[in-house]
Amino acid sequence: MGGRLVHYGRHGVGRRVTDAHRSTNPRIDAAIGGLGGIAGGLLGLGGGFVMVPLQVMWSGSDQHRASGTSLGAILPIAVVAAARYYFGPDSPQVDLTVAFYLALGGTAGALIGALAARRMSDTALKVIVAIVLVVVGVKEVYDAMVGTAPHLVGTAVRLHEPRDFAIIAAGGLVVGVVSGLTGVGGGILVVPFLALGFGIGQRLAQGTSLVAILPTAGIGAWTYYRSGDLDLRAATWMGAAGVPAALVGASLALWLPQRALGGLFGLFLLFAAARIWPRRRRGGEVARA
Repeated sequence: MGGRLVHYGRHGVGRRVTDAHRSTNPRIDAAIGGLGGIAGGLLGLGGGFVMVPLQVMWSGSDQHRASGTSLGAILPIAVVAAARYYFGPDSPQVDLTVAFYLALGGTAGALIGALAARRMSDTALKVIVAIVLVVVGVKEVYDAMVGTAPHLVGTAVRLHEPRDFAIIAAGGLVVGVVSGLTGVGGGILVVPFLALGFGIGQRLAQGTSLVAILPTAGIGAWTYYRSGDLDLRAATWMGAAGVPAALVGASLALWLPQRALGGLFGLFLLFAAARIWPRRRRGGEVARA
């Protein structure tokens, strides 16, 4: 395998840096961050699902390094987009209490999923997640076109009973486990969970999701950084370009009718399902999404 050996630390511990670890082009990093920021702000997802594959395709990064660098860029993008949802022209489109319970369960779930991922194959789980995303995506598109789903015509359902928050924390736990096992961003599961499960408005669900993913993104970014799979320089360029783009995406989400926003989200879920579905390489090995 090509590459060069770099040394770091007082004991001269080193590791081989391959082509996938070479410096990336700042212009490409900025372009990836801009596209991720627009998608993240518009759909309430943080943008990782766009930035990871683009880094692999455009920058030649390996999957782990692309995931780690994406998490580093997601943090400023999600913070700025969430702030735009919260300080919008009308009432805040973020439920901080719901976000807290989601993050509480999601953080624990992500740690459990990451540990379990080392001991099991994720192929079957990815198939299940992809099927669920197809079902939910079709329903979102149908509701946007001809349906009367509450989350596309209302703003929110107020939650007062403790059991509601217990269910949300449990849902966050499940989302975190699935995310840790499969590498699927939590936002694509959190938004439909809130919108379809509790009737929370599409816009409010997206804004809440952006806040809820911050702790797991931060923990994930730190974990990847410690293992040497986070390119700080690339993440900085991506974050710098992604922040203003996220403001544009979030502003567009606040302007669009909820029915149109739900339709766009449904189409994205269908795209995500196609991306997640395990693919076989020429030798018969299942490729990771």
